Amino acid sequence: MGYLLTIAGHDPVHGAGITADLAAWAAMGLDGASVVTALTVQNSSGLRRVEPVAAMLVRDALQAVLLDGEPMAVKVGMTGSAAVLREVTDFVATRRCPVVVDPVLAASNGQAAHGGDAAAFLAALRGLLRHADVVTPNLPEALVLLDDAPVTLPALRALCRGAVVLKGGHGGGSRSVDWVADGQRTARLSSPRWPEPAHGTGCVFSAVLAGMLARGWDVFDAAAEAKVCVTAGIAQARRQGPGRPHTHAAAQADATHLPTLHWAVEGAAAEPPPAAAFAPMAGPMGFYPVVPDAAWVERLLGWGVRTVQLRVKAGTLGDEALRAEIERAVAAGRAVPGAQVIVNDHWRLAIAAGAFGVHLGQEDLETADLGALRHAGLRLGVSSHTPAEMARAHAVAPSYVAIGPVYPTTLKAMRYEPVGLVQLAEWTRRYQPAYPVVAIGGIDLARAPGVRACGVDSVAVVSAVTQAADPEGAVRAFLSGGRGGL
Repeated sequence: MGYLLTIAGHDPVHGAGITADLAAWAAMGLDGASVVTALTVQNSSGLRRVEPVAAMLVRDALQAVLLDGEPMAVKVGMTGSAAVLREVTDFVATRRCPVVVDPVLAASNGQAAHGGDAAAFLAALRGLLRHADVVTPNLPEALVLLDDAPVTLPALRALCRGAVVLKGGHGGGSRSVDWVADGQRTARLSSPRWPEPAHGTGCVFSAVLAGMLARGWDVFDAAAEAKVCVTAGIAQARRQGPGRPHTHAAAQADATHLPTLHWAVEGAAAEPPPAAAFAPMAGPMGFYPVVPDAAWVERLLGWGVRTVQLRVKAGTLGDEALRAEIERAVAAGRAVPGAQVIVNDHWRLAIAAGAFGVHLGQEDLETADLGALRHAGLRLGVSSHTPAEMARAHAVAPSYVAIGPVYPTTLKAMRYEPVGLVQLAEWTRRYQPAYPVVAIGGIDLARAPGVRACGVDSVAVVSAVTQAADPEGAVRAFLSGGRGGL
């Protein structure tokens, strides 16, 4: 991967601007370059003065950077003047990489973040926004951009060529709600509002978002990752002086920093109430085979497996045969103390059969009656493959989460790249201790130790058992793998 480019102001105390952007990218393992648009006089107590860099110098600096190659993404923050804005606009108009614009208009203390005529600056900024793939205004900035008209996502999207993330840090209430819209879908990202604000949140947010876009993630996954990083950055903010703390651009995120995500209709008034947590698993999940019929469930329980999933492929059985298969698997689980038999997808039949639990994919979360599942006392497992899906899973407070595919798999067509061990370890740390984590996808006996080393609570397999030459031997090998039967 090449480099990312930040075009922004310089903060002497390194809480925002280019240094915050570069720190965020370094924490993501990404290389960055920078072109300074303005020098500032500020400290932890706030911005005092902005001195724009000469527009010609900015133009020359941008052209010089290009001699090292095209950037993978461009993030634009404070620009300082209308003249600089016009140079930046000419530059990004010819780029083919993602362009993220954080429309910095003023500091939190009210000091303008630009010099010269405000109307000319705003007109130049709107010219830049027409070349933006993602715009990330906060609420006060959105009001200015829309000339104090009602702030709506369609109105903001009309200013740019791509998506909008309307940040909610300046809103009221106990939760900070960001809205993400790309013209096709709208999502509400929500996290608890921290009692003390931090300096540099907007810079870190837009930098992380640009980094994720450079890696090929869509705007919803990019925004979810940015939300996690900023929440962790506020929680672990750095103190430097008597004023506001600085957002920690390299903070370590955990389950307390996960946002919730709800796919939504823009303008939905009420924040969805916090989901009641599903019942916890009855015991350690350990080795977790996923099998196609009840006969396999019975066989595995007899070999000592205590967590097993029945996954009957859609359309392979008629209604009555499917009902009978689920009832048989559930009955087998009830007959074995400590057994945890999970039914994939068919939640209505699972409730009717009195199943221990169900496992749902992300699409099923939008159609399944989660209240009925909770009322019936079923456990819930949820698949997650991306940062946005992690936030969606967190929103329903399941009994466990599954991350995958860890490795390439031929058993199921996937629209996701394999997670890999590095990402698996990071995401496992984010989910725990709130949720047990199951790793799934392409795992066999040889790969299982490396997967377990990522800290997961359970290893799920399919073909490593069902297609094994000696299924019972394979099961016993997995069960003897240590760490609670993993």
